[in-house]
Amino acid sequence: MTTCWVPRADESPYNIHNLPFGVFSTADETLPRIGVRIGDQILDMHKAVLSGDCQTCAACTALRDPALNRLLSLGKPAWKQVRAQVQEALSEPSLQDVASNWLTPIGDAVMHAPLLVTDYVDFTMRVPGSDRVYPRASNGRPSTLIPSGMDLVRPAGHRRGDDGHLAFGPSRALDIEAEVGFIVGGESELGRPVSPDEFEDYVFGAVLLNDWTARDFQELETDGLGPIASKSFATSMSAWVTPIESLSAARTAAPQPAADMASYLKESDRYGFDLHLNIEVNGVAVAGADFAEACWTPAQQLAQLTAGGALLRSGLMYGSGEAVTGQWSLENGDVVKVTATAPGPRGTTIALGEVETRVLPSIT
Repeated sequence: MTTCWVPRADESPYNIHNLPFGVFSTADETLPRIGVRIGDQILDMHKAVLSGDCQTCAACTALRDPALNRLLSLGKPAWKQVRAQVQEALSEPSLQDVASNWLTPIGDAVMHAPLLVTDYVDFTMRVPGSDRVYPRASNGRPSTLIPSGMDLVRPAGHRRGDDGHLAFGPSRALDIEAEVGFIVGGESELGRPVSPDEFEDYVFGAVLLNDWTARDFQELETDGLGPIASKSFATSMSAWVTPIESLSAARTAAPQPAADMASYLKESDRYGFDLHLNIEVNGVAVAGADFAEACWTPAQQLAQLTAGGALLRSGLMYGSGEAVTGQWSLENGDVVKVTATAPGPRGTTIALGEVETRVLPSIT
């Protein structure tokens, strides 16, 4: 088994088999830059590139950016190469002296959004069995995606008042929907559908999402036009993007598909990911779920995005649908935290980056 020279990293869920990418800064170095999390440290990719012999190739140029978008656009071969080089730097004893200078304690870091999300599509799992013909989704609003750690201002909108009449005001039924988001890299051809078997060619990694919902606003949005006020105010995402390659050991058989499923959704290797999601409110665990039980796989959802001829573009993110949800009415000051773990190689465990958000009062 590959081991890491960073102290305590092998025992951490952010071990050398994980290596999620994020963007951070520090009080002394305020320019946001790409980093890779290892244990309780961040490997500064900007410093790593400047210390090397190559600084001008496409991958090295991308790693000096303040966001992951250019790296995403380079495609799978570049992603694998960068990951392999990071693993080597963190496991090869002869590189420890130089690479240790690239580490920043995570406690000293300020985390930023890991990328500029260019498109956002949110799938749903709330579909009756008789209607499971294809994955259902709605378009989201990339401009209101917020990173973990950023506060959420309680949304305002129309809802039914105590007298049954419509009233405008702060939501009284702010709720949680924990999901897994998938980050697309590269670009497909307009008009050419992407098959489920091409999933790992286009998907760079996964993040956790809290796709906030105002249930009282949602009651007024059942006319078929889709959610607007009830969903568009914010979606919180983790600051760390876990590479899909990191989840190889978490592959697991997906539920049996419907016999009459459309041909474009059929997979030669049907699998989901053995992720266990948890929700905490004010430090108390309130719910959990196994992501692998979803009826539609992430690969099928990717195929659905292009089934009509739409293209995939670097920076697109799609949400899996509500893996964990409930009917909580959150109060101002509540702190919501979403976490997830997955099996790693040879009995290890890896974690997806957490999503933690505090609810603030409405400004209305």
